[in-house]
Amino acid sequence: MDDYSWLRIPASDVDRAARALLGWRLAANGVTVRLTEVEAYSGLGQDPASHAHRGVTARNEVMFGPAGRLYVYQIYGMHFCANVVCGEEGVAAAVLLRAGEVVDGLETARARRAAAR
Repeated sequence: MDDYSWLRIPASDVDRAARALLGWRLAANGVTVRLTEVEAYSGLGQDPASHAHRGVTARNEVMFGPAGRLYVYQIYGMHFCANVVCGEEGVAAAVLLRAGEVVDGLETARARRAAAR
């Protein structure tokens, strides 16, 4: 069993994984963020907002498993979205990491903002 086995849930229950990720802390390059908002996406044909809605493509194939991978894409040419893949392998399911609160490294985070430059 690996660290991501709890993410291997039925795609129809991706909301359970989303609730479990709330409050998790992500740390990188001197900044730690606590997840405060997430959004669940699942299955083919069930959710038109999901990148996997119409099936596997070169862009979205990571959403079809295995669980524990990070699916990152850019929207509007400026924003990056990160999703944690969950669910059964071969079935699309992911949790979008929508918002977080900086809990450590606030000055580092502020210095990296474009407005601060």
